[in-house]
Amino acid sequence: MHMNWNDLRYFLILAEEGSLSGAARRLRKEHTTVARRIEALEDAVGTKLFDRLPRGWQLTIAGQNLVPVAERVEAEALGFERQAKGDEAAHGVVRISVPPVAGRVLFAPRLAQLLTAHKGLEFEIIGASNVVNLARREADLAVRMVTPREPGLITRKLVELGVGLYAARGYSARVPEQDWEFCGYEDTSYGAAKKEWVRNIMGRELPCRFRADDTESVRQFIAAGHGVGVLPRYLADGDERLELIRADMAGESRETAWLVVHPDMRRSPGVRLVMDALIKAADSISAEFQV
Repeated sequence: MHMNWNDLRYFLILAEEGSLSGAARRLRKEHTTVARRIEALEDAVGTKLFDRLPRGWQLTIAGQNLVPVAERVEAEALGFERQAKGDEAAHGVVRISVPPVAGRVLFAPRLAQLLTAHKGLEFEIIGASNVVNLARREADLAVRMVTPREPGLITRKLVELGVGLYAARGYSARVPEQDWEFCGYEDTSYGAAKKEWVRNIMGRELPCRFRADDTESVRQFIAAGHGVGVLPRYLADGDERLELIRADMAGESRETAWLVVHPDMRRSPGVRLVMDALIKAADSISAEFQV
């Protein structure tokens, strides 16, 4: 049986994740598809690569030995893909990773104009809040709200976005300040920074019975009158259900949007068009949303 080289990607991601569900999420495929591709790879190489255990899929000795080989093959194949894509004309699919809310509110209109103007382009927007692996072509370029740390990527600061402490209209008049509750984010560096800023401006830590991993859910809970919370101003200032209690005028909790791209992909005409559109979109963001 001939080996499908694309199955190596399934193999490596399942090896990293250790579970079908985790690999399926990363690959954005059904878990049955992942299992089928692994079985096809095992048939092709004639050996068992994973033990199917109740707690997850664990590499066999043969599987462990093949990981570094598969990584080298994948790196060469991805380099070939990026080189080919970098030399093509401005057509084909460009995969763009953007945080869901920022992508929808700030960047989607400009990207839609670009798609209208260039009939050969196709966009695939990855709105997940997790950080995609650009070297692995999980996306061609990304907008990130956290400082990029991976070596070898090209990064550019797009814009700094102001935040504020918001409540539902009338909440601060209706609820005594000592009874305020906090609508928070998950226990990530982002969530911890917002919580710390509120602690500083309030002089105490507010009780928190609600946490979410996305800005839109926090906004809806605040608007429903549950409590106060931190939102980006570009999202909240235009929401008539909300009132701004305190703006971050000192920039203590300001959010920076970064543009990140792999060096090989920067030569792609389609990717360059998207980069220019994202930069122009960031430049056009109102000054009021940057403080």
